[in-house]
Amino acid sequence: MKKLGFALIGATALLTAACGRNESDTLNESATDNSAELNDLAGNAAADAAAEMEALGNQKAEIEAEANATANTAIEAAHNEAEASTSPSEVEDNVQGM
Repeated sequence: MKKLGFALIGATALLTAACGRNESDTLNESATDNSAELNDLAGNAAADAAAEMEALGNQKAEIEAEANATANTAIEAAHNEAEASTSPSEVEDNVQGM
């Protein structure tokens, strides 16, 4: 009876070990497929990030150009206003003539 008990326990252990091997192979194949998909996704994300950085760089250049144009216009307007206004000596002459 003891021999039969040992034989059954040994057979159960061997069958359990044999069944577990197939499961790990399936998992490894699935992980290989997933890694290829993940690499593709990472490549797409990197390309999207590069395109976004380029777009932001272009937007920054446009904003800086617009700001410079606005500043130049304001400077020119102030300069033209200063030239068009009367000089302080003319104002004094007008005040004294009153």
